Amino acid sequence: MTQTGTQVARVVFTRGGVDESIHEIHLAVVDAGGMPVASCGDPDLVTFPRSSSKPVQALPLALAAPDLPADELAIACASHAGTAEHRLAVLRLLERSGSTVADLRCGTHPPFDPAVAAELIRTGEAPTPLHHNCSGKHAGMLLSCVLGGWPKEGYTEHAHPLQVRIRELHAELGGVDLEQVEAGTDGCSVPAFALPLAAVARIFAGLAQPSGEHAQALERIFAAMTEHPFLVAGPGRLDTTLMPLVPGLVAKMGAEAFYGMGLRGGPRGPLGVAFKIMDGGERARAHVALAVLEALGVPLTPELRALAPTALHNWAGREVGGVRVELPLAFA
Repeated sequence: MTQTGTQVARVVFTRGGVDESIHEIHLAVVDAGGMPVASCGDPDLVTFPRSSSKPVQALPLALAAPDLPADELAIACASHAGTAEHRLAVLRLLERSGSTVADLRCGTHPPFDPAVAAELIRTGEAPTPLHHNCSGKHAGMLLSCVLGGWPKEGYTEHAHPLQVRIRELHAELGGVDLEQVEAGTDGCSVPAFALPLAAVARIFAGLAQPSGEHAQALERIFAAMTEHPFLVAGPGRLDTTLMPLVPGLVAKMGAEAFYGMGLRGGPRGPLGVAFKIMDGGERARAHVALAVLEALGVPLTPELRALAPTALHNWAGREVGGVRVELPLAFA
């Protein structure tokens, strides 16, 4: 079905004309029908989308709450930065299920936004679970439990009915058998599901052109993420900056340098894209995303190119190296 074994893509960081660091990437592109369009490396590579799975994890919520405001659906899909706007959206979602911050089982980490993190240090305050980038997803899961008639207790466990359903949705939307969806545990304690790259690309193609029994809910997720890109990530982060610059694009980052994109209006029609940078080198992610979009016919404006500079400068402002992308896409 796919061109397994084609040449991997690479992002190469150079210094003084010498290749200093190399990131290898596997990538899959599929059309709205789930058929392969292009690939680099192994499109059947089984890997964890991590937070790129959040639109799927939010689907039970979108199905159960068709009137949920778009900003609250967006925060349920988010890997947010912990700003006040993000935290308030999470609190509104918690209130709907009669839950509080104490019910969140995501844990706590310093907020991703440097200004918010610095303010906590200045005031001597400790971060709370609200600052965790996954708190919106967890708040959405709590509401899904209430609306689905499931217990909130144990909602992060693999055997909980909500997580069983989310695994089934990964298989359904990815076009694979349930046995092909492997399970681990994510950094925020919910199950993390691994599946082939091409299957994740199908999930994002399904966001770009929803069809089937979940079409309306998927369309609402697409609209929520693209209309509220700030809530999906935050200041200066790739999802937030990229989506407004490419009309019809939904994009979601995942930990360890995974990325998923659904492109609605490109010259090749609706497409789904998924790629994994194998060493987890997240600095290469924007370079790959832009190179793929350009290869698929999206013109790169100066604003887009600025997201992935090709020149490297040191702290004194001197140009000391560069970045090049090698993207040997094999088209089907």
